[in-house]
Amino acid sequence: MGATSHIEAEFAQASIVTSASDAESFGMTLVEAMRCGVPVVSTDCPLGPAEIIHDGIDGRLVPIGDAEALAAALLDLIDDEDARRRMGDAARAASRRFDPTPIAATYDAPFTQLTATRRSRAWQRGSGRSRARIGRSVRRLRPTPRH
Repeated sequence: MGATSHIEAEFAQASIVTSASDAESFGMTLVEAMRCGVPVVSTDCPLGPAEIIHDGIDGRLVPIGDAEALAAALLDLIDDEDARRRMGDAARAASRRFDPTPIAATYDAPFTQLTATRRSRAWQRGSGRSRARIGRSVRRLRPTPRH
């Protein structure tokens, strides 16, 4: 088939997508396939697929290096059109949690709050420094007790 920059068009033609990775920081291809309504069968490698796929609901997770489990999960979905369609619908719905707009809003909120409170935080830091300077000055003026 060769390389393509229009992967979603290819995923939309698929019935199942599989990923047999040993390590995955975040499986954007899994989300892209799910966004197209395609269930994904993936190895349960660290830091990715299990955060995206809900096993048995919108895809399948199998142990790393277990080719038989991967094949069995694929065959189960190939043989069960109803489960494949149900998981595909659930995959499309589940993929929405990775849409850019809500994620951007989640990250934007703390920065908006920090910007809004910038002056009051600066004033608090300044007044804290002033109190510390005054405290040091007062301690210097007090006579030290002799034993």
